[in-house]
Amino acid sequence: MSDRLILVLAERDYLYGTGALTLRVQHVNREDPIPYDDEPWYFVHGTQLGREGRELGALVVVVRGKRLASAGLQL
Repeated sequence: MSDRLILVLAERDYLYGTGALTLRVQHVNREDPIPYDDEPWYFVHGTQLGREGRELGALVVVVRGKRLASAGLQL
């Protein structure tokens, strides 16, 4: 599982949370982007990581498409 993409998301790059978020990505739902603020956002399933990479639990977040693309994900 360590070969999965790890994203560090700024608060402005995901919805309904506060502060930076570190997420090990497991799946991006590319089929149903959400139009918000004149751009597509995507449901991302993953594992939230804490300090030193400790797993905090499963999480589904809505992430800005531009941020996913800048991390190299094909949308």
